Amino acid sequence: MMQRLVRAVSMFVGILLLVAVGINFSNVFGRYLLDTPIFWAEEGMGFIQIAIVVIGAALVARDNAHLKMDAVEHFMPAALKRWVDVATAALTVVVALVIVWMASDVVMQMVQNDQRSMAMELPLAIPYSIFPLGFSLIALFALARLVRLLSRKK
Repeated sequence: MMQRLVRAVSMFVGILLLVAVGINFSNVFGRYLLDTPIFWAEEGMGFIQIAIVVIGAALVARDNAHLKMDAVEHFMPAALKRWVDVATAALTVVVALVIVWMASDVVMQMVQNDQRSMAMELPLAIPYSIFPLGFSLIALFALARLVRLLSRKK
């Protein structure tokens, strides 16, 4: 189940990247060869790039591959290192869920106020909903890591 989710998330990030490249290529082609740029291309690519980063962060969290200061960790006894890993995973779950809650509130306010982007006239709730989605995935992957850590034999 989790592997299918990871594969789907990875494919989604890949598709977003291909869409961004396609928009950029089309915009360059239109601007320099046809003298008609795509007026919404920069805004659209900005939204897509943010989505790639946020969703990609969930994949990084799944692999526990975020940048970290681990100089001290190398000198820790194995038992202490394990509990630091457990605490880090638990804290990641809590922080991610707080961000989901806060970002969901922002998205709901955007829906209520019918806020739209400048060029595309896109309801801003659509691109901003990537934050609750991405941080929900981060919380889910960190929770799975926490369960794995706690179920391991000492």
